[in-house]
Amino acid sequence: MQKLLVYGSLIAAASLGALRGSTLQQLSLDDMIRQSTMIVRGKPQPTYSAFRGSLIYTHYSVQVTENLKGTPAKQLDIVVPGGVSNGFRQSFAGAPTLAPGQDYVLFLWTSKTGLTQVIGLTQGLFRVTANSSGQLMVLRAASTELMLNAAGHPVTDSDLQMLLSDLRTRIQNVLNGGGK
Repeated sequence: MQKLLVYGSLIAAASLGALRGSTLQQLSLDDMIRQSTMIVRGKPQPTYSAFRGSLIYTHYSVQVTENLKGTPAKQLDIVVPGGVSNGFRQSFAGAPTLAPGQDYVLFLWTSKTGLTQVIGLTQGLFRVTANSSGQLMVLRAASTELMLNAAGHPVTDSDLQMLLSDLRTRIQNVLNGGGK
């Protein structure tokens, strides 16, 4: 009977998302530029978390300060998988954490259901900060989640940092047919 109770608890926890894991497909910077429907610089504010089907998403309102790709917008509603709604909590390995008011460059995609999300989970979220010379940099820490390359082999992610001005140039080069 005790085993049945443990198994039942595990099944219930899995259905609520407590045991969800993520395997990420490694995306190069050029892949993210090509595959994103929008790339923006902006500052998020969390608004609410809600169920959509069996999944909980946290919604953020992003005040856009710069449009780098896609239809220009001043404000966007984006979602991140996981959150707390109606007393239920879901968390997803690899889901990015957005700090309210932090300046970010976000690589976004909009699904067929209309949800706009960060592409590649943490891979598409770059923090904007000034270096010691006062130049704006974009920084992304390496993901610690299981990541596979296009051939399905495990790979190790690495930190990515560059000048914001270099990122702007890279985005334009890729969109004009260049890039790697």
